[in-house]
Amino acid sequence: MLGLICPGRLIRVVSAAWQSRSSFYLAVILRLVLGIALIGAASGSRFPDTLGILGIISMVAALVASSLGFEHLRAFVRWWAARPSAFIRAWALVATVFGVFLVYAVS
Repeated sequence: MLGLICPGRLIRVVSAAWQSRSSFYLAVILRLVLGIALIGAASGSRFPDTLGILGIISMVAALVASSLGFEHLRAFVRWWAARPSAFIRAWALVATVFGVFLVYAVS
């Protein structure tokens, strides 16, 4: 939601977070954990197939990110941060809708 309200602040937060390799490893681990959590929560959710697929996608994304490496993902963050505010807001809207969907699916 921060990106919807203040895209510049979101850019600063994300850019600052990608200054160290530890943030890269944390992001990969969080993707894996999210994938496992989604797969684990799928059977008791409103959308079990969707959550299972999203869990698999999250785990594959973690593997892809780890194979690309820190420098490639850091370059992507720099590219992302250079986009116009409307792009950041659209990206933040998609992320917010995804979060709302996840809350609805498991509630």
